[in-house]
Amino acid sequence: MFEVRSPKRALLGGLGVWVGLVAISLILLPAEGKHEALYESIKLSTLVGVTIGLTIWYLRAVRGGSFVEGLVVGLLWAAVTIILDLALYFAGAFNIGLSEYFTDVASSYLAIPIATTLVIGFLQPRTVTAPELPQPRRG
Repeated sequence: MFEVRSPKRALLGGLGVWVGLVAISLILLPAEGKHEALYESIKLSTLVGVTIGLTIWYLRAVRGGSFVEGLVVGLLWAAVTIILDLALYFAGAFNIGLSEYFTDVASSYLAIPIATTLVIGFLQPRTVTAPELPQPRRG
């Protein structure tokens, strides 16, 4: 029920989300203090775009899915992203406190399981039945 059918792709997807965020953050770093709203907007848009793209990449390997699988994959990706962020945090890459990291940065990662749940859930194969045609009246 809570199966991730391609664990390798699921872990690589989480790494891909994190790499995408780090890359855009480094590109936008000069604008971070000057244009904070623009910086945050672009970062969140990138997060959602990379997540949706990698979710479709994941789906190509597993051929369908469910809302539950989408949620599990998204939670895994969010966890991978937070763990890798925390490794950078403890290495001194962040200049904010840990509570500020969780309220400001990690809270935006809630978009990851939302996106994966919706994409995997709605793109799952569905059984389509033909509608019944009205029968001609007799007599």
